[in-house]
Amino acid sequence: MGDMERWCPPSTGTVKCNIHVNWGSAALISGGAWIARDHTGNVLFHGRDAFTPSPNRMIAELRGILWVMQSARDLHFHSICIASDHRDTAEALLSPASWPWFRCLLEQIMALCNSFFSVAFEVEKVGANSIVRDIAKSVMRDGRLQSYLALGGPAWLHSRIIREATRQD
Repeated sequence: MGDMERWCPPSTGTVKCNIHVNWGSAALISGGAWIARDHTGNVLFHGRDAFTPSPNRMIAELRGILWVMQSARDLHFHSICIASDHRDTAEALLSPASWPWFRCLLEQIMALCNSFFSVAFEVEKVGANSIVRDIAKSVMRDGRLQSYLALGGPAWLHSRIIREATRQD
């Protein structure tokens, strides 16, 4: 795996929240997951949820971003970086006026930005977002519909989290 596919830590004082929403169709639930890590790669929290059906992937992704931001606010994070591997989401967050169909959700996200000292949005490579992708996929694949927020990372992904934090292959 090349450096561009590796998870990269945030700057000191910022919490990086990787997110993925597993959307399949307008008729199905979506699985969402996020993982919050500090500049050393230490996992602070992770969460998983099942979302009611969304008409398209973009709406599912934006609902996921709202969920992460509300959680980060409630956990009293001050500086956050939200990393998603869905490029359109990042583009919409960086230029909301270009995405008028999603104005309502984008306005809610922008309003939540005022809850933080700083908020950054970035596009993450799929390979660098694989841990959170696997958690999100478990919602629909394994029928894990129970929402939760937990300290640390999930035990079944512990060795991968440690490898990413220490940047070993």
